[in-house]
Amino acid sequence: MSLGFHPGGDLLYTSDLSGQFNLWRQPIGSPGAPGYPRLLTAYADRPVRAFVTTDDGRSVFFTADPDGNENHQIYRLWFDRGLVESVTNAPAVKHFLGAGSILTPSGEMLYANTARDPEDVDVIVHHLKTGAIARPFPPKNRWFSPQFDPRRQRILAGQFLSNFELRTFVLDRKRGSLVEILPHSGTGWVVPVDWTHDGRGIILLTDVETEFRRIVLHLPSTGKSRILAAPHADIENVRYAPRSGMLAYEVNENGYSVIYAGRLGGEFRRVRTPRGAIPPGIFGSQFEISRDGRFVAALWGTGTAPPEILLIPLRAGPSWFATDGMVGSVPDAPLNPPKLVRIDRPGERSVPAWYYLPKRRPTGRMPAVLSIHGGPNMQERPSWAYSGLYAFLNSRGIAVLAPNIRGSTGYGKTYEKLIQRDWGGEELEDLRACAEWLRSRPELDPDRLAVFGASFGGFASLSCLTRLPGYWKVGVDIFGPSNLVTFLGTIPPHWRKGMGVVLGDPEKDRDFLLSRSPITYLADMKADLLVIQGAKDPRVGKAESDQLVERLRARNRKVDYLVFEDEGHGFSRQANQLKAYSTVAAYLVDNLAPGS
Repeated sequence: MSLGFHPGGDLLYTSDLSGQFNLWRQPIGSPGAPGYPRLLTAYADRPVRAFVTTDDGRSVFFTADPDGNENHQIYRLWFDRGLVESVTNAPAVKHFLGAGSILTPSGEMLYANTARDPEDVDVIVHHLKTGAIARPFPPKNRWFSPQFDPRRQRILAGQFLSNFELRTFVLDRKRGSLVEILPHSGTGWVVPVDWTHDGRGIILLTDVETEFRRIVLHLPSTGKSRILAAPHADIENVRYAPRSGMLAYEVNENGYSVIYAGRLGGEFRRVRTPRGAIPPGIFGSQFEISRDGRFVAALWGTGTAPPEILLIPLRAGPSWFATDGMVGSVPDAPLNPPKLVRIDRPGERSVPAWYYLPKRRPTGRMPAVLSIHGGPNMQERPSWAYSGLYAFLNSRGIAVLAPNIRGSTGYGKTYEKLIQRDWGGEELEDLRACAEWLRSRPELDPDRLAVFGASFGGFASLSCLTRLPGYWKVGVDIFGPSNLVTFLGTIPPHWRKGMGVVLGDPEKDRDFLLSRSPITYLADMKADLLVIQGAKDPRVGKAESDQLVERLRARNRKVDYLVFEDEGHGFSRQANQLKAYSTVAAYLVDNLAPGS
């Protein structure tokens, strides 16, 4: 899901209320009286992803990709006519919109794409009136989030080197000079947020020389910087409204979201919100500020109900939910909020985890599911995970443990980097500790444990099933890599340069990668398995699941295999999402039932 504001004040967001992700518009309304949503696009075959409105409010640019293949194309929707125009038409090219992808008065628009070389991402200056396209930044790089300064003379952009190294540069369009902002040695994040309203300063998010990400204001004219906010926790979302000077940001405090706001140069104060968290997203933004600086909108989850859009006034008044039932409302559901626990590993850091227990516990000891998040540089937070799968399992008397093993975000960069070039290594020992913890719980049945995960979580689940086989009755793998060598050979081309740092080189590190691949240990696997895959997945190719299923069936192992021909990495269609997770739910309930 992605959300934002129309310059006139209305909410804009993507939602699958229509059956797949489309763009919606809704007046803000007031507490207890939210506005009525109106459908702006009505696609059935291409999910709408990111979007950005023009300054005059007459139109919105958005990206959409056929069947979730992630070859996003850019479109323009005119609000007054409902007319949609194609801005790009290159089906094999990925296009990326960002907050800086505005249309200037002269007709220039900024975005990024892979057209020149599929292994690179270039900044594109597209003159919509003439059709002229320029690539002003050096090639052989992966640039992101390009933004014009207020006078359109300079372009700010980030450079992606790996998950652990992001840099920021400013290009002077007239002089052609390129200057790095906050240059540093070694790895670290320097991520562009925005220009100040007068173009004299640059707001950055960085963890250079510190454990946690903080907000910095840099003045290019003097080369000096000053810290705006530096809590002892990661800042994960920052938004600035230049016209009002208001800045808002989210701090990740033990998985919960805490919002702060204030005028740039002034004091930032905590804003009152319900207890909850902004769930991680892949496309677009889940946290935005209105142009007048009056409101922040955030997708907000609690773990006991589907996430909704929370409207947060920054000047006065209570926050309220502008939507009701984005994924199907469950009012006053009989669900416990998850409990934050820490699982000890002797001589190592403890593993934080969310423990979901049924509110109405069954008689006797319960089965449990170990759920492993994707990424791996992501984080389990209190949320309506996997379309309410945890809640459903709880309603059937099944507990869920969702850990944040090493590599997870939200606990500082040291913890996040512990998994670097070590997939299937120490994080598997974290998962062993989680399995032992589940076995030790007096309320749980140690003979009825399952492991579940998607993407990296699918890889980790397969690692558990093949390399820690004695713990599990069944497992579920959703588009997880089974062979790290073949996986690296089929990832999106623009990922390849960074994956050597994150995972390894498929040629130089072949033996090592095979030693960490679940497919190497299939002979040791004992549990039955459900595998789900999108046929058009550009991140984890279908061959990863095909080879796994084929080899297991050759060993006469019981494997259920569900393939969605019209899906990529995830579920863009509501019907497919419901079918996938209802299949998972039924599989786990049936196989973890007493006597099964």
